[in-house]
Amino acid sequence: MKVLLTTINSKYIHQNLAIGLLYELNKDYVGLSVKEFTSKVPLAKIAGYCSSFEVVAFSCYIWNIKQTLEVARQIKQFNPECKVLLGGPEISYEWDDIIALPEVDFIITDEGEVPFAAFLKHYPNLSLVPGLVWQRNGEVVCTDAPEVFDLDNLKEINPYLSIPVEELRNKVCYVEASRGCPNRCGFCLAGLQNTLRYLPMEYVHNSLLYLMENGRVVKFLDRTFNANQSFAISIFQFIIKHHRPGNIFQFEIKADILQTELIEFVRTQVPKGIFRFEIGIQTLNAKSNSEVKRRLNFENIKTFVQQVSERVEIHLDLIVGLPYDYYDDIKYSFEEVFKLFAPQLQLGFLKFLKGTPIRRDYKQHGYRFQQQPPYQIMESNYLSTQELDRIEHVEHALDTYWNKKRALHTLRYVALNHSIFDFLKGLGTYWSQHNGR
Repeated sequence: MKVLLTTINSKYIHQNLAIGLLYELNKDYVGLSVKEFTSKVPLAKIAGYCSSFEVVAFSCYIWNIKQTLEVARQIKQFNPECKVLLGGPEISYEWDDIIALPEVDFIITDEGEVPFAAFLKHYPNLSLVPGLVWQRNGEVVCTDAPEVFDLDNLKEINPYLSIPVEELRNKVCYVEASRGCPNRCGFCLAGLQNTLRYLPMEYVHNSLLYLMENGRVVKFLDRTFNANQSFAISIFQFIIKHHRPGNIFQFEIKADILQTELIEFVRTQVPKGIFRFEIGIQTLNAKSNSEVKRRLNFENIKTFVQQVSERVEIHLDLIVGLPYDYYDDIKYSFEEVFKLFAPQLQLGFLKFLKGTPIRRDYKQHGYRFQQQPPYQIMESNYLSTQELDRIEHVEHALDTYWNKKRALHTLRYVALNHSIFDFLKGLGTYWSQHNGR
C-alpha cells in the first residue's frame, strides 16, 4: 500500500518534526513516503501529487487546517479511492465536525507514534488501531486511547534524514528534549496531561550533532526547557562543546524560578550570541494569572533578564485578552515589560485553541472569538472590540519599530519618561490611517 506522510508548512524555513519522526520509525514499511509542502504551493498541485497514493496522512495545525481540508477535498476529486488520514493537535479535540466531512476518512486523536504504526500494520482492520476515529455505516467509531509511547524507542532515530541536507541550513530545525509541561496554563495544550516525559539523551545528542553540522537555527519545542535544571544545563554543556560557528539555539525558559546554578552557568560559560531565551510573561495581572492557573514572579524575571542578557538574546511574550485583564491592566503590563528592553517583545492576542480550558469555559467571561483558525479573541467582558483595535495598533508599531531595530534610542527615551504604550498606539493609529491597515 502506498502511504504518504505530509503537511503544509506556513513558510519554507519551517520543517515538521512529527512526520519526520513517524517516517523514520516506520520506514521499513514498503510503500511509505514523506514530503513537506509550503503554503505557497498551489493547493491543486499538492492535491494532484497526493492523489497517486492510496492513503495520505496529514499533520494538522492551527496554521494549516484550512488548506489541508481543501487539499483533501481536491484529492477526492482526483482520486475518490484515496483515503485521507488526519493527525495533529488541531484535530485531536472537537473533531466531530471534521470526521463528518466526506473528504476525511480517518482521524488519529492522540500522540501519533503508536496509532500510526498500528494503522500501517492492521489496515484495513481499523478496530485494531488505537486512538482512531472513522465512520462506519454512518456511525462514528472511536477506538480506545493508545498506550503511552515509550520514548526510549527514539534512541536511534534521526527525524531529519528525509530533509535534503542542502535545505537544512536555511530552515528553523525543531528539536524536542521533553514532551508535556509541568504547568497547566488554561490557554495552552502542552499542560493538559500535567506530565513531563524526557526523551533519551542519546536521541537529543544525536539530533543536535546532526543539526549543528548541517543546520543553523535550532529551536527546542519544550514548553518549559528548564523544568529540570540539571537536565537543561547538561544540554547547554553539550551544545557549547559541539556547536559550530553560526549555530543559534532557542529555548522557552521559565525565568521566575531563579535557578541560581543555571543563571551562573549562562553568565560564565555560554558564548555570547548563540542562545536565545523566550520567556512567556503573558500578563502581570495576578487575578488573570490565577484564573488561567499560572504563577508569576515578575521581580524574579527582571533579575533573571538583567543577569543573563549580556550573554543571551531575550525574547519576551505578552498575551492580550486573558480573563480579568482590562485595557489599563494590559497597558500596565506592557509598559513594565517593555522597560526590560528585550530585543524582541511579542504582543500576542489570545487564541481559543481546541481542547484548552479557556475555550471550554469561554461563556463565563463573555468571550467572542473567531470560529475559524486562528480562533482569535474578538471581545470579552473585559475588552471591547474598539479596545482590541487600539491594542492592535500598538502591536503593529511595536513590530514595525522596536522588533525591527528602528528608532531604538527614541523608544527607550519614551519608555523611561512617558507612556510607551500610548506612543506606539499613536504611531500605529497614524500608520493605519495613512496606509489603509
